[in-house]
Amino acid sequence: MSSSGKEQSPKDLLASVGGPIGILESLVPGTVYVTVFSLTFNVFLAAVISGTIALGFAIYQIIKKRPLTQVVAGVVGLGLSIYLPLRDGLNNTHAADYFVPGLLTNVAYALAFGISLVVRFPLAGIVLGLLNSDLKKWRADRDVYRRYFWVSAMWLIMFLLRLAVEVPLYLTGQVPALGLAKLLLGTPLYALTIWFSWLVARVTLTKAK
Repeated sequence: MSSSGKEQSPKDLLASVGGPIGILESLVPGTVYVTVFSLTFNVFLAAVISGTIALGFAIYQIIKKRPLTQVVAGVVGLGLSIYLPLRDGLNNTHAADYFVPGLLTNVAYALAFGISLVVRFPLAGIVLGLLNSDLKKWRADRDVYRRYFWVSAMWLIMFLLRLAVEVPLYLTGQVPALGLAKLLLGTPLYALTIWFSWLVARVTLTKAK
């Protein structure tokens, strides 16, 4: 059991990656951007509407007193998402660049999880260790370590799968297809990965220290 005596649940794992609002924040603006662009072929209108929605999420995060680093990261991502497709004017030349920040985020996470596996310090162990108030003992327990290793591998696969599908679509400028891929590989795959992570790690989250 954790120090609080409360068993961790999938909701706790969900909270550790931003919670429902965090998932919506990453999903809704991109979906709106693709929808508006597909209907109007107006990159400026699509960027402004989706940017306004993203800004609304940022304001909500501030009102809810979420960590400032999350808000700042969201605002920076918002700025890039609006700037990149409009950097050469109102034409549609760089319409797909709206998704560059998301692609870079997936690259960063894939590298983080990949490196953590290579150095045999799985990143899931750090996150789940925090949830379980156990930052050190999990590495000494072979069963716990193995479970956290495979949880980390699942998250690495998720990010690599996104990149494998989305990067070719981005390079060929297929904005509607890219938006659809982002939608399908967003919340559904996210939820599936969280659920399987819970199935693998739940035993470790209820172990007595």
